[in-house]
Amino acid sequence: MHKIKIVIAMLFLIPLFFACNEEGPVSSDSQVSSDADFSEQFAKRGGSYAEFEITIENLTPATGPGASQPFSPPVIATHTPLFKIFKLGQYASDELRQLAEDAVNGPMINSLTNSDFVFDVVEGSGGPIFPGTSQTFTIKTQLPFIKLSLVSMLVNTNDAFVAANSVRLPLFGSRDYYLRVYDAGTERNTESAMHIPGPCCGSPHVRVPTYERIRFHEGIQGYGNLDPAVYGWDEPAAKLTITRIK
Repeated sequence: MHKIKIVIAMLFLIPLFFACNEEGPVSSDSQVSSDADFSEQFAKRGGSYAEFEITIENLTPATGPGASQPFSPPVIATHTPLFKIFKLGQYASDELRQLAEDAVNGPMINSLTNSDFVFDVVEGSGGPIFPGTSQTFTIKTQLPFIKLSLVSMLVNTNDAFVAANSVRLPLFGSRDYYLRVYDAGTERNTESAMHIPGPCCGSPHVRVPTYERIRFHEGIQGYGNLDPAVYGWDEPAAKLTITRIK
């Protein structure tokens, strides 16, 4: 059954044309016109298999110990163009909710690992990514899994997460993406110490639930205990560098 689904995915690649990602990542590199064209060129440059280094840098301000916005250990996946971890303007899955609210990665990892549209899944193991620092990971792929997604919580928030949502892997060399922050829409942005799991507050798994659609995050507004001057950020919040190494 797995092989049948992959064949179907490859057939769907033929008519798919790449459009600018409306969900925030901005690439410093030009794009090939279509996923079908890209797949053909990908194969010509070393066959169907490849490995990549993935570096994510936290661009939020380092305003003090435990302050600003550390990123939780990210979840990264290579997958087909038919797959997205989330869609802007749609409702978050429960797996994304748990990651965005409390940095709980297990359900998301299990979901991705069990998907026939996903090739490889990597979880960050180096702890939080603090402002002004970066971490690097290695991930694998093969045709037709030519896209990459990454999600990580901003831990001093209610349900904010930074993401690369179905960005294209480079044919060769490196490609940079600058990433925005999203609001999962699953928890009210009380900005209260009673509802935030990060080092500012230490209150995991306590929430005021909401049922809203995923949107770009408005930032820290000063509603509760969080000072925007300390815990706020400018966009983009992260830089993602993808480098083909094999």
